[in-house]
Amino acid sequence: MGCATTTSEMSPSELAECRKNLKRQWENRRVDKERLQRAWKTARRLAIVLYRDFGATKVAAFGSITEPQQFTENSDIDIVVWGVSYNKCLDALWETKGLSSEFKIDIINFKSIDSLFRERILSQAIHIDKAGTNVLRLMNASGRENGETYTVNRDKLIQRISDERRKIERTVQGIASALQDIEIIAANHKKYVEKTIASDLAEVYSSIERIFERIAREVDMQIPKGNRWHNDLLEQMAKRRPERPPVISPNTLPRLKELLDFRHKVNNIYRDELIYEKAEEHAKPIGDLFATISKELDTLIAFLTGTEGTHEG
Repeated sequence: MGCATTTSEMSPSELAECRKNLKRQWENRRVDKERLQRAWKTARRLAIVLYRDFGATKVAAFGSITEPQQFTENSDIDIVVWGVSYNKCLDALWETKGLSSEFKIDIINFKSIDSLFRERILSQAIHIDKAGTNVLRLMNASGRENGETYTVNRDKLIQRISDERRKIERTVQGIASALQDIEIIAANHKKYVEKTIASDLAEVYSSIERIFERIAREVDMQIPKGNRWHNDLLEQMAKRRPERPPVISPNTLPRLKELLDFRHKVNNIYRDELIYEKAEEHAKPIGDLFATISKELDTLIAFLTGTEGTHEG
């Protein structure tokens, strides 16, 4: 389907049909129980390594692995750990890559998480002990408790978007502060601030991308693969689908592609080759870009909740 300006070019009946398709899709989703069991086997093996080799004091799984009705073929394994520093978590992630080629694994340090995200993690977390055993709560895999499948999935998706958006907002505020500092600091310190701005811009894009991945996984049930998947994900978000309107507008798409290209340079070009003055070019409009994306995400949320008539498209 072609691009549209989020919901503005869709009639109420078309939006209602999208919601109907999404409701049907969520209700009919089936859990691959064997894959879920393999994921838990990997999580338990990972926990043993974290206790034994990295001195973890507590390990827990959270996210879709703890919510069977949310577990899909694209789901990854999210692990939160206590007693292991942020840097050691990165080491652990690198050293345990060989545990599974099937699942993407993420390991986070509990202390590094902001308070609101902590509450959500703790509400989901399933503790894995040193022996690699866990109290696995086998929830109703159909997700049809009380006939609220759509509402449950919708509210969880909205919560994930809100969590990530708060993180982006704080980073954008930090960039704005750095832009003010760079005007008054000594020239020989300027490059260090520029490096910070560049890293923060890369993180802004990564957070936006995580939101889009969540939408692709939970709504579209399709995540692009291959070498161009980052770009393809943006293209996917700009298209109307049977289950939803476009997430981003045609005007937002090229702006995000420019930020994606900048993140690629920050992450992949040797530091001495990257001209950090370029960071300022992307940093100055980042507040406006974030405001635009937030408005477009609000439009998506309004679609999910059936309240788009009270929002501007």
